[in-house]
Amino acid sequence: MLDTPITERMYIDKGEVVRVRVEADDFFDDEPGPPKMAEGVQVQREAKRAPYNVTCSIAEQGLGPVAWWNGAGQDDGDGMDEG
Repeated sequence: MLDTPITERMYIDKGEVVRVRVEADDFFDDEPGPPKMAEGVQVQREAKRAPYNVTCSIAEQGLGPVAWWNGAGQDDGDGMDEG
């Protein structure tokens, strides 16, 4: 995308409705509770992570902000009919 001319780039604005395809989802069931002790030495806690993570993509036809695709499948009046 970085080699695309600036005038041809498409951006996503905050609050836009976006169609996505789910690539992966991960659920992490980290046990809550007090830190555990091992041989009298306190064990360091791992950094917290999100309990549920969804990885999505918009790199496919028909995906991305809905505004990009409004009217894409409608007749544009060019006079070309199927049949």
